[in-house]
Amino acid sequence: MQECMDKISVNKLVEEVRSNLPREILVLIAQSCLNENTDNQTTIKNFENEVYKYTLKVQKKVINCTGTLLHTNLGRAQTDINFNGESTNVEYDILNNRRGKRNEFLNKSMNLLLGSEDVCFVNNNASSLFLTLKTLKNNYDIKSVIISRGEIIEIGGSYRLPEIIQETELKMVEVGTTNKTKITDYEKALKENKNSLILKVHRSNFSINGFVEEVDLKDLKSITESQNSILIHDLGSGLVASRKFLEKENIEIFDDEPTVQESLRQGADLVMFSGDKLFGSLQSGIIAGDKEMIQSIKESPLFRTYRCSPLTLFELQETTNKYVSKNEIEIPLWKMIAMNYEELENRIKSITENLKIKHEVVHDNSVMGGGTLPNKFIASPVIQISELENTNLMSKLIHNEIPIIPRINKNNIIIDVRSTSEKNDIPIKDFFTNL
Repeated sequence: MQECMDKISVNKLVEEVRSNLPREILVLIAQSCLNENTDNQTTIKNFENEVYKYTLKVQKKVINCTGTLLHTNLGRAQTDINFNGESTNVEYDILNNRRGKRNEFLNKSMNLLLGSEDVCFVNNNASSLFLTLKTLKNNYDIKSVIISRGEIIEIGGSYRLPEIIQETELKMVEVGTTNKTKITDYEKALKENKNSLILKVHRSNFSINGFVEEVDLKDLKSITESQNSILIHDLGSGLVASRKFLEKENIEIFDDEPTVQESLRQGADLVMFSGDKLFGSLQSGIIAGDKEMIQSIKESPLFRTYRCSPLTLFELQETTNKYVSKNEIEIPLWKMIAMNYEELENRIKSITENLKIKHEVVHDNSVMGGGTLPNKFIASPVIQISELENTNLMSKLIHNEIPIIPRINKNNIIIDVRSTSEKNDIPIKDFFTNL
């Protein structure tokens, strides 16, 4: 009787559940539950619930059926990394059997792809901008950043451009208006603010239409050259796929999207963009352009704090090689974008052949996401299932062994397979077969 009245121990609690969580984590959860001073049965139930919640928080593979190809919450661009956790020659010169330069081959292949003098890699594009501005301030005596009011952006996670500029201790000089910025605005600002650079920012996650005007890079370059200033283009989304490839694959939604190569050819001294958006690789920031400026960035004491991991560099190299060798279609993102309507219908037909619950295959639209191509859509067939008629289906999908993440539209569960690879059709089919 006394034993039944005794409070359950931490070890006993941990033994009560089967979990892949480290024992040390389970002990912490158990201690927290025991501190609630409930009876043993309630404590065990609370412990099981908390362990389950923690299991869901562990980073794991999910199947993106949202129809958003660059889903920020799901890691943006999908990759087919084959690194396998082995060592790499990231800073080892195999030829001479000594310490080598970091990502030397990647530098060459990226320069070849972009037509740039030099390039460097950091952990994200926010770092690209901060490190660039900080370096130019310190090494080129830059005092202020001139930017159009229509380009003072905010992106996901409450990242605001003015706050980054503020951290560099540079003065931000706003020119023009939200909808109209003229060449005379920049000229006046450069004359009134000595030791300034011009920062042009691509509005990748929103558009302004109607009574609008902006200055293109070629005209901005003529101004900076005449004033012995610097022109930087924060391209954000980072399209590098060739127009020839886009035309060949009948991809029209990028017709108005600037490419990194075009920005460099039009005179930008430095162009920066994200590696995990339209480039189709892992999260990173890529800075390309003037060799002297890039070298000064690499020599900055801050550069080491922002540099990429060997895994990221490995994947960037793999992705770059596919672009250079004209095999863009092998990049998972571009394979998803290029997949035609009939191919998607065939995939859906295979998935739904044993689907017993009521469903429809309807016409819908996929989107790029990731703060790219606002108001642009890709026509896609999707599986539509009434959420009202299948009240537990959503929970079953997201709590599957490999979570299947759909989207909800007007009380309907939408399964859009454009945003996931063909290899995931099997686990999706297995899920519906075993319902």
